[in-house]
This record gives sequence, structure tokens and C-alpha cells, in this order.
Amino acid sequence: MMILIGSLALGLTFWLAAFAWNLRNNWSVPRVSGQMEFPLRQHPRVSILIPARNEAKILLQTLPAFLMQDYDNYEVILVDDASTDGTAEVAEQCAHLYPGKLRVIPVTNLPSDWIGKIHALHLAFQSACGEWVLATDADILFHPKALSAGLWLAEQQQAELVSIYAFLECSSFWEKVILPGFGLLLATVFPLRKINDPNSTVALASGGYILMRRRVWDRLGGYESIRTEMIDDLNTARIVKHSSHRIFATVTKDLVRTRMYHNLVEIWEGLRKNAFAGHRYSVARLLVVVTSSLLCNLLPLLCLAYFGWELAGQGKLVEEANVVLTLSLAQLLLAILLYVPVLFFYEIDLEYAFLAPVGPIIYACICLDSMARTLFGRGVTWKLRHYGRPPAASES
Repeated sequence: MMILIGSLALGLTFWLAAFAWNLRNNWSVPRVSGQMEFPLRQHPRVSILIPARNEAKILLQTLPAFLMQDYDNYEVILVDDASTDGTAEVAEQCAHLYPGKLRVIPVTNLPSDWIGKIHALHLAFQSACGEWVLATDADILFHPKALSAGLWLAEQQQAELVSIYAFLECSSFWEKVILPGFGLLLATVFPLRKINDPNSTVALASGGYILMRRRVWDRLGGYESIRTEMIDDLNTARIVKHSSHRIFATVTKDLVRTRMYHNLVEIWEGLRKNAFAGHRYSVARLLVVVTSSLLCNLLPLLCLAYFGWELAGQGKLVEEANVVLTLSLAQLLLAILLYVPVLFFYEIDLEYAFLAPVGPIIYACICLDSMARTLFGRGVTWKLRHYGRPPAASES
């Protein structure tokens, strides 16, 4: 019983530290919105880079938005990455509707030493003629002011890389259960306060919106420097910031929006492809994170279920059991308090806060699946492709 109490006390300590850390980091989060004005001193040429693989359905909605920005000096380059669903046809139709604005680059084969999305971005980058490039995804919906907002932020912050975090639309049950917890995890590990601090090494960008000065990214090696990396946004931001260039990240609720996944299967596959890579393919690092997550989320739930059942049956508990129950309830309460602001931001019903431990438990399982598939299986899958651990990956 004492080991159980000690484990719960440790988990409570983690939750208290996370609560204090997030309270400090998120006290004043930078935001931009479509209600703002973005007056620009200069109007440089921008190339919007869109990798697309089997995205015909969503492109019917998103591609016109990319082509209707309230900024005149830009081009859109879409790379059709060996799609089989009519993506090329949709893109060509838009190219005819917006002459001179959109170029389509077809890809039939993926080189063996490249990740599909990064290879597509590389081809678009090579073809770009803009002073700035804006890397995005085919499923991102741009507000008409999205492009000018990024350029304005670059001017205001004197940044060489600007990232606007896409607002995540959550509609299904599993989206509402899992994705807010994943967002909270990212905010804890990569707080915007640290990302935007030039004296901090913390770096992250949102893959749906990465605006970079072209010559800077080209000088740093471009997409070829991350050709084997599963997580393009994280590694792009790291390279730029760790080369002493200013980066700036912010959030929005309307300028950039997306619905990444629609059900549990899609969520599992999408998060699994990055989970082991996000821990730099380190077994030890991943197991520490998974163990901590289960300690702080699964153990309190099991204790609440077991000792709550005992209390209901007997009407009272021994002193040690009361301590276990109290520590477990305290952890659940802290989890709920941390989740409420996240749910409020993502416009999700607040009763989902009572399911706060469920998302991290599922993500821990996803991490283990990602590691096992990478080490012992065919690797993780994404867009009908299999990816293993790159040869240069280290477990340090």
C-alpha cells in the first residue's frame, strides 16, 4: 500500500508542476484573428507550397481559399504526390479558374531516402520564385487575410520564420477525447513563450502554416536537410532557430483552420506516425514518457474504480485506502482544471473535461504501437506508405 501511495503522490507532484508550468506559460498567449488589420510596409513575392496526396475531396474547399488571398503578390504551387483519387484533376480545374496563380507539379515516384511530404515540399521549393515561402497542407482552410497576417507578423517580430497554429476543429467523440490532450501535451513541452524567446532553444512550428524567408531556408539546406524526418514542422523550426534566426509562433481561431482526423482509426494512424520519431527514436525516452503518462492518468482511474467500489460496498475504508482515494481524486481534479481552458478554446463541451485522463492513456498506447512497429514491424504508415526508422537515427 505504501508503494501505491508513493506512486500516487509522485503523480500528484507531476500534475501540480504541470499546472504551475502551464499557468505561467499560457498567462498571455499571442493571438491573431481575421478581425485585425495587417498593414504592410513591403509586399514581397510569396510562394505557397502545398503537398497533396489523395486530397481531391478536401481540395475542393481549401484550394480556392488558397487562391483568394487579399494579397496580390503571390503564387500557389501544388505538388500532386502520386495521387490516385483525382487530385490532379481538381488542381487543374482550379488552375484554369485562376490563371497565372496556380502551378501543379506531378510526382510519380518517391526516392527511397525521402519522406513523401518533405519530398513534395522540396520540389515545390525548388520551383518557387517568391522571396518568402509558405509551407502548408492540403487540408488547411485559409482565411482571406491568412497570408498578409503572416507577413505582418514577420515585420512586427523581425522573424525569419512565422508559424500560425491552425485552429483544430473537433467534431467526433474521439476527436474531442484525444486531440485536446495532445494539444495540451504540446503546449506543455513546447510553450509559445519559450518558442518566441530567442534566448531559449525550444522550437516548434505548425505544419499547416510555416512562412519562411526563402534565402534563409535555402542557405540552411532547405528540405533536403530534413528529407528523412517524419516531423517536418518541428525539425524545420529547430534548424532555423538553432541557426540564430528569429522564429515566432502564434495561435488563431479563424485565420487558419483544419479538421485533421475524423475517427479513432485516423487519429491513431496520424499520431502514430510521429510518436516514436518525436522522441528521436529513443526507446528510453519514450518509455519514460509513457510510464509517466500511465502513472498520472491510468493509475488514479484504477484506484478510483477499485477503492470507490470498496467504499460503496463497505461504507468505509481503512486509513491508507482513504489516502489513496484522496490522492487519486486530487489528480483527476487537476487534470480537469488543466483541460477546461483547452476545451474552451477548441469550443468543445466542458463535460469532456471529466474524460481528461482517457486521451493521454490512449496516446501512451499509440506511442508504444509506434515504437513496436518501427523496431519490429514494417514501420508506421501514412498515406498508404510505410516508413521505418531512418539509418542515422540515434537512441540517445
